[in-house]
Amino acid sequence: MVHPPRMLSQRVLADPRSRDALAMLPRLAPDERVEQLCGLEAMGQIHDWQRSFEPDRVTAYALAGTKLSGQVLMAEGAAFRSRQRWYGLRFACTLSPDLKRVTAFAFHVGDPIPRDRWEALGLPAVH
Repeated sequence: MVHPPRMLSQRVLADPRSRDALAMLPRLAPDERVEQLCGLEAMGQIHDWQRSFEPDRVTAYALAGTKLSGQVLMAEGAAFRSRQRWYGLRFACTLSPDLKRVTAFAFHVGDPIPRDRWEALGLPAVH
């Protein structure tokens, strides 16, 4: 697992281009907010770790369900899309007590997911 030293999602949300996403977060149910924040963190961390990846979508529950325990979201069967390909992903995402920011993150990028599995897994080829 990669354990990045700094969290990136707050920087993404501070960007003026993220105004709509930032406004939407408080309206989400707590579990949905956690998933969105962790997905943002995952995309930023994956790209920061390996610039050849340009993640534009994360699905935390693509290959297996997630587990939210207190302030920690475990996603053992997540997936992310980069350059029109889906890849397996595992991550652990820890949030602040108010569930408004990511405080720790660890991840492992898996193998590409074969295109013939995308539809069954609910992974869209495009937005």
